[in-house]
Amino acid sequence: MGMPEPNFGGTEDMAFSESSLSRDGSFSQGDYIIKTAYASTDVSSSNFENTIDEVEDLVKNYNGNISNTYLSTNYQGLKSYNLTMNIPAEEFESFLLKVEEISKFTNINLNANDVTKYVLDIDSRLKSLKDEKKALEEIKEEAVSTSDKLQVQSQLRYINQDIQVLEGQKEYYENSVSYSTLTLDIREGSGVSLFSWNYYVQRALNWIESIIGFGVSFGIIAVPLLLLLLGFKKFRSKS
Repeated sequence: MGMPEPNFGGTEDMAFSESSLSRDGSFSQGDYIIKTAYASTDVSSSNFENTIDEVEDLVKNYNGNISNTYLSTNYQGLKSYNLTMNIPAEEFESFLLKVEEISKFTNINLNANDVTKYVLDIDSRLKSLKDEKKALEEIKEEAVSTSDKLQVQSQLRYINQDIQVLEGQKEYYENSVSYSTLTLDIREGSGVSLFSWNYYVQRALNWIESIIGFGVSFGIIAVPLLLLLLGFKKFRSKS
């Protein structure tokens, strides 16, 4: 009996141009809710490193963990630090509010996937399979011929495989709902315009780098050719 892959349904998407986490209520109704959030916040250059440290310390205070980080720099020389944090689900909304106390969200998107019906369906199928397994084990005990026992044993093997698949799916859902995830992009120096000195410094550095790169590439090609040409002229002058 082949089992389908875990399928998430009943998604509630809530997008905000500004954060509104102080509103009353939760963003879940079922017993098995997978919560995720994607947010960004803009900070000054002088406060960039400090904001990162405060957010990471907050994760530790909430007994969470950081599963992924990524630091990048844009064409203006401004940094962006992206981190994915996993927080105990029961503390997630409180955690989001605390993050906002460190630095106000520029935007945030909250998602709540209610997978309760899938877990209940898994439980129902597990019960049926285990009842079938118990009945087959009783038949095996009463079987007289070796061929009958082998046939029952083959059926039991397939049932055990299906049970393992379903138990794996349920474990996946349980792990997913026990921790909620926030992916946060901390951006340095938001709103820097084309008139910012950072922009022109970075552009100048890029131009210098391009000129140096062109010079080195040209030298690598031109020098051997020049040596060959001089050698050829010297050879011709001797002959």
